[in-house]
Amino acid sequence: MITIEINNRAVLDALNDLDSRISNLRPAMAEIGELLKESTQARFNSSTGPDGQRWAPNSQATILSYLAGESGSYQKKSGKISAKGAGYAINKKPLVDSGLLKGSIIWQHIDNGVFISTDRFFDEWDAGAAVHQLGSKDGKIPARPFLGVSDQDERTILDILQSYLSDG
Repeated sequence: MITIEINNRAVLDALNDLDSRISNLRPAMAEIGELLKESTQARFNSSTGPDGQRWAPNSQATILSYLAGESGSYQKKSGKISAKGAGYAINKKPLVDSGLLKGSIIWQHIDNGVFISTDRFFDEWDAGAAVHQLGSKDGKIPARPFLGVSDQDERTILDILQSYLSDG
């Protein structure tokens, strides 16, 4: 499991203030959970991590492997890549082919908080989402972090918390 914590003092102060004034934080946490789920899923569309950095592009080996496995629809009879295949190779984004990883992002209530995760994590760094989040141990697959809290997420979380404080 990977744990990402928010250490933004303003967010933590607002959470503590909210916790002392409101007995049921679930509605606020649900709103934050939905925000973070949507924000995380949007990273797949923009190919960026929570820090705003673009993900590393797919390697040539990854693209060629995919093209070769596509029942020949991307190859000419001569074995060369077709125009359709070349277009695909130019536009291929990492982590989005099947949509399984993006679609697996969930949030859950935990105590007086929220947990954002995916069920696509397997053994630590061996397969699944962990390789994409952290990169492979051998360095052949670069990290493409998708879980985390961006600066914009922090600002929106603070806005959500402040709205509950002003309503409470």
